[in-house]
Amino acid sequence: MIDYYKFAIPGIVVVIIGGMISGIMAYNFYPEKHVNVNIDDGKCYELLDSANVKYQNLAAKNKIEILKLQLDAINSEKEQAVILPVTFSGTQAGISDFTDKYNIINIISDTPISDNSNVDKRIVKATITKSEFQRIVNDLTLKDVKPLSKTVAGSIGLQPNTYITPAEGKQISLSSNDFMREGIHEIVESKYDGVKPAECRTKIQY
Repeated sequence: MIDYYKFAIPGIVVVIIGGMISGIMAYNFYPEKHVNVNIDDGKCYELLDSANVKYQNLAAKNKIEILKLQLDAINSEKEQAVILPVTFSGTQAGISDFTDKYNIINIISDTPISDNSNVDKRIVKATITKSEFQRIVNDLTLKDVKPLSKTVAGSIGLQPNTYITPAEGKQISLSSNDFMREGIHEIVESKYDGVKPAECRTKIQY
């Protein structure tokens, strides 16, 4: 199970989403072929073909839903003054297009993931207002978030901040887990093409 509460430190809940979506969703993911899932009765299944497509859609919906729940949790009497630390990643050109589209100018850091000049991938930290973050989230599609078609917008996530309390972070975690559990059970029980019994390769149970 995902436990956001463990990320809590005094006054701060660390809610990391961004490019490390696989860690947040806590699953063994093989985007090009299959995913291994362990449902709550201890039985494991390999999801391939149409079942894997259903799973990828579910995981992408979950990512977007987490961002929306985080936004809902950020309450302030002066919402326009709320400044949020975010991360996003992508190619240099993709990041440039993204920051231009959403007028992101407060860049804290822009770091290449490799010293190899042939690897065009960067991780950016920046600050934006809540309304700017809301606009980005509202524009997200499943295609933006899926691993094989992920855009810079789809990689966005919140850094540690003081606006989400430990209790709110825990509730977001529970809601995310419930969403994934129900969706995975529906995929397995509906017997889509590609649902096959398999050896367990993950201890995460849904």
